[in-house]
Amino acid sequence: MYKLLVNPIEQKGQRVLTTVQLAEAYGTDVKVISKNFTRNKDRYIEGIHFYRLTGEELKKFKTIRQFDESSLRVNVLYLWTEKGALLHAKSLNTDKAWEVYDFLVDTYFRARQIEAYYNDMLVKIMEKLDKIERKQEKFEKYVKRRFNLIHRQNKNIRELFSETLSENNQAMFPAFIYIRQEITDRHNEIVRIVKNILSDYKE
Repeated sequence: MYKLLVNPIEQKGQRVLTTVQLAEAYGTDVKVISKNFTRNKDRYIEGIHFYRLTGEELKKFKTIRQFDESSLRVNVLYLWTEKGALLHAKSLNTDKAWEVYDFLVDTYFRARQIEAYYNDMLVKIMEKLDKIERKQEKFEKYVKRRFNLIHRQNKNIRELFSETLSENNQAMFPAFIYIRQEITDRHNEIVRIVKNILSDYKE
């Protein structure tokens, strides 16, 4: 049954199964599927539950698909949609049929929707990562500028401290207080910046 996933059949934008594939999957015979269809034909709507291929449409379809010999010889080919497979599961009404139907819905018929969903999620994740990378790059440049500024200011403070000491040793204590306050202010500024950036990332 898993070979269905490797080479899926599509008709008019949706996945379908041949009568042979449906019978094999449900653990029954092609004749049983056909009889169920004939007996409940009024419940089946072409284009919703099945597609019926004949003539040139069938010939063209056969050229692009690989079928077993029995399917190649038929003049009419039925392709069952998800809703058609559901009606057949109801007709058979066996644990095997319902188990397989659930499997087909989860892995075969709705594979395109699942793939589209994950592709959409992947795009959103990539966009989010790109946004984070831009924020990080901006943050790194900003922090680098702030540290450079602090380095220059501290350098100026040290020069001022040295000049003050050389002029008057009594000025050492006020200069020390000034330096300590300046460094404390710059440290608090960096901490505030980092906290703001981290809060942005959490969003």
